[in-house]
Amino acid sequence: METEATAAVAQAFAAAQAALPGVVLAYDVFVERASTVAAAALQSHSADLYLAWACAAGDRAALAWFDEHVLKPACTSVRGIDGEPAFVDEIRQQVRARLLVGDGTPKVLDYAGRGALQAWVGVAAVRQALMAKRSQSRKREVDDESWANSLSLVSTGNPELELIKRQHAQSFSQALRDAALGLEPRLRAVLGMHFVEGLSIDEIGAVYAVHRATAARWVQRAREQLFADTRARLVDTLGLTPTEIDRVAALVQSQVDVSLSQLFIAA
Repeated sequence: METEATAAVAQAFAAAQAALPGVVLAYDVFVERASTVAAAALQSHSADLYLAWACAAGDRAALAWFDEHVLKPACTSVRGIDGEPAFVDEIRQQVRARLLVGDGTPKVLDYAGRGALQAWVGVAAVRQALMAKRSQSRKREVDDESWANSLSLVSTGNPELELIKRQHAQSFSQALRDAALGLEPRLRAVLGMHFVEGLSIDEIGAVYAVHRATAARWVQRAREQLFADTRARLVDTLGLTPTEIDRVAALVQSQVDVSLSQLFIAA
């Protein structure tokens, strides 16, 4: 008798196939990969997960779809760091190689469906761009101003929220930047390490010689403060109605979650 979990996986597989015609992934591979992600992620982002796993398996249609519908739009955020077409194209190629080729195991397999795949790739693209600019300028670190300004560049992957972000683009970017720079130094440094270097909870803990649970608490506190302060700044700046406040709060929460989307993989 088919269990509820098995039925959910089968339903997710069917939905993903319908959303991605021509992209092929063996059902047994999908089932195996599905066992490594949360049930909620499988339900809400089945097509994105299917696509990521098909890319890792080398399916040509999946790779073409990824290039056109995920990587290309995700890398538009890089223009906020350097708008030169050659720079954007170079970052796109670097991100593609890192995610789809990697060093043995394709990094795209790290995607766990906690948000939209395009948003997850967007974080990787912005991070790669920041690292490239650091290399070009030969600085030891990307300064706080650089990465704080980049927090709002990544798409949330939600069209409705992206519309709200465009409507309040300047105020939103400024509020998020000021909130990041307003964090206490240790929390700001922790977020910078993640956003620019891609450090995990364990790696951040090692930097400070503290237990991973302590590092996780710091990150959670930084996340909460970043959300609360950005929201408060926008409310003060824009003079929003209660309904508008709820919508902007959803945007801020989504943007913060996207920016930190890869940090709790090993938490």
